[in-house]
Amino acid sequence: IPLPFSLHYANAAEQKARSTYEYLIDLTDDPDVLAPLRFLREREIVHFQRFGEALDYARDYLKQ
Repeated sequence: IPLPFSLHYANAAEQKARSTYEYLIDLTDDPDVLAPLRFLREREIVHFQRFGEALDYARDYLKQ
């Protein structure tokens, strides 16, 4: 069952943001820069997980 494009796009955007934060983390060793970058990366991981759950829910709903 095809899902709305926007759900897939949102999940891809979360992954791109996470990889950007990881790239920036690799560029610095300044703790004042690392702390917010790590927080933001973790937030993107949680968003990715929640979007995945939403995709699963949407698939289950559409199967009914």
